[in-house]
Amino acid sequence: MMPSVIAPRCTRLAPGERGGPIDERGLAELRERARERVRAVLAAVPLPRPWSMNAWVDRLEAWRGREIDLVPVAHRPGQPSGAWQARPGYDLIAYAGQTSALHQDHIIAHELAHLLCAHTGTCLMSEREAAELAPDLAPRALSHLLTRVTSGADEYEAELIAVLLMSAATSEPPAVRPGASGRAADQARRLAALLR
Repeated sequence: MMPSVIAPRCTRLAPGERGGPIDERGLAELRERARERVRAVLAAVPLPRPWSMNAWVDRLEAWRGREIDLVPVAHRPGQPSGAWQARPGYDLIAYAGQTSALHQDHIIAHELAHLLCAHTGTCLMSEREAAELAPDLAPRALSHLLTRVTSGADEYEAELIAVLLMSAATSEPPAVRPGASGRAADQARRLAALLR
């Protein structure tokens, strides 16, 4: 059975929706920062071929020295489709379990982007406000009321990183015919090796 509630991290805000608009220069800087982050992560943690999100998460865990638990959850339209929580000793990523495998991978990639960027978000209410709202709630359950919402810039960056990661993960390098020879075939093989 899938858990139905994990405090949502991603609200899928459009850039600038919270914290003011992002101008073109800010968007360009975010795009370049996202591209650089993806290049650096993929240099350190190569994508498995054939592609497998679970295998790549295993590699990320080894690289970071910290476990990442992936948990499918029930999802209803209009709710966040993913959430990331840094827990004591491990990271938890919840994702919509009732969608296609490709969509699940994209949701996980988006949450991994928040993790890799160390996005912290903003609390919607204080611990005192949450305790006043639900005084009988166990302290552990308060985390659901202390939902953190990331800024539009963080959401845009995480989504761009997810798109770049999934594009790299799901595109295969061009194949070279086994019998190909000559300068063009050598160049194609070198290019294919660079893309792996």
